[in-house]
Amino acid sequence: MMRSAVVLVVGICVLVFSTFSVFASSGRSVPRSLVPQMFLYEEKPDMAQPTTVPGSVAWSIDMRTDAKGRSDPVILQAHIAVPTRHLTAVLTLERNADPSVSASHLIELSFQIAPGFKGGGIYSLQRMSMKATESDRGDALIAVPAKVTDNLYMLALNDLPEARARNLELLERQWIDLPIFYQDGKRALLTLEKGADGDRIFNQAKQAWAANDLAGTAAGNAQ
Repeated sequence: MMRSAVVLVVGICVLVFSTFSVFASSGRSVPRSLVPQMFLYEEKPDMAQPTTVPGSVAWSIDMRTDAKGRSDPVILQAHIAVPTRHLTAVLTLERNADPSVSASHLIELSFQIAPGFKGGGIYSLQRMSMKATESDRGDALIAVPAKVTDNLYMLALNDLPEARARNLELLERQWIDLPIFYQDGKRALLTLEKGADGDRIFNQAKQAWAANDLAGTAAGNAQ
């Protein structure tokens, strides 16, 4: 009886360990939120830890038509909203179609700041980093930042083959960091999650881009 009980316990332990191993190896150990999360972290000089302000993010995709009549997607984050800070923003990611611009993709971050925003405005966007989990340090996309106006910033992703491959690999990750400076000199960090909707939209965009690449290659070979 004792031997049977021991065998049963060992069997359960092996089963549990195997289950965790399957989740780890399949990448499913980090669940995708049905409602993606978003946080604004603000530097406080008199505090060791930044202030955490919750917000919201919603993902959608906008299919546009290029010069040759093909549909080319723009990944659009319709809402980055932090109501208690009177701050909203729109983030877009699109494939670069302008041959005069040396970039594989273009990222645009447009801020809308309502009266009452204590930071005075947005002074700069440093970079865009991708993370597997919210607590990771993350890795920055290989890109050149540009300030268009006080409330509009762009990142041109490097189009060299190795950089392009690295950026596309990073974009697979689940979380995004956008470090910014306020006009009053304080630092802040917008952190947002793709969630299930973001994953679906990113995959839809990649499939459309791949289909357009194949169509372009076929058209080139036919000439």
